[in-house]
Amino acid sequence: MIRITSRDNPAYRRAVKLMGSAKERRRSGRIICEGARLCADAADSGVTGEALFVTAAAGGKYKDYIDKLMAHCTEAYEITEELAAKLSDTESTQGVFLVAETPAVDGDLHHLKTTGQYVLLENLQDPANVGAVFRTAEALGIDGIILTDGCASCFAPKALRAGMGAMFRIPIFRTSDPVSDMRAAAERNMRPMAAVPRENASDVTAIQFFRGAIICIGNEGNGLTQALIEACPESITIPMNGRAESLNAATAAAILMWEMVRGYRRT
Repeated sequence: MIRITSRDNPAYRRAVKLMGSAKERRRSGRIICEGARLCADAADSGVTGEALFVTAAAGGKYKDYIDKLMAHCTEAYEITEELAAKLSDTESTQGVFLVAETPAVDGDLHHLKTTGQYVLLENLQDPANVGAVFRTAEALGIDGIILTDGCASCFAPKALRAGMGAMFRIPIFRTSDPVSDMRAAAERNMRPMAAVPRENASDVTAIQFFRGAIICIGNEGNGLTQALIEACPESITIPMNGRAESLNAATAAAILMWEMVRGYRRT
């Protein structure tokens, strides 16, 4: 393991750039994970690791994780606590970082299982919301997440932490034309549903769910685009008795996914 003490080290500088720049992550096709468990989850899920950065303290405290990660990386570096704090995207770092290749994302929605249960996220901007949706989706057994081009990356550092590594294990699809893709899904006898805060939409707790459902969830501030709402054969809503007019996107997604899974199991 090579020891790094200077911020000018090329490998370290590259890691810092990956942590702070979405543009650099896209350009390089690389991601950076932080935290012993998350880094180990990435390795266990088959993500190709390249460079591992650990502090001396982390090397002792998380030895089992580090040993596993060392076997998956071509480069390994020991960094000082000061450098770890500079690299970290958290207030209190564990001192473990992994640079890895960005996992593959499927760009062909014809690969969706017509009997599967999916969630489509349109233009979500907060990576923490995106990550939270992934975490809940994995816990509930959702078959995959569909992201539009306008969504925050599910591989951004904040998304990775919020998702607890779920994006390494759940199928991910990307669409640049969700309107056409939802119309095509409906033609394949799937059931795209637009989640909207409207009185004339169907109460999600009264929906008879079946396999082949796709719940579409929109931007935190603006919701779904009108074009996507119109592309879905039906609209659903979460009944609310309080004074709030809407829910956080990740919270709404959790409720809707639970109802979709519960509704199918009930049939």
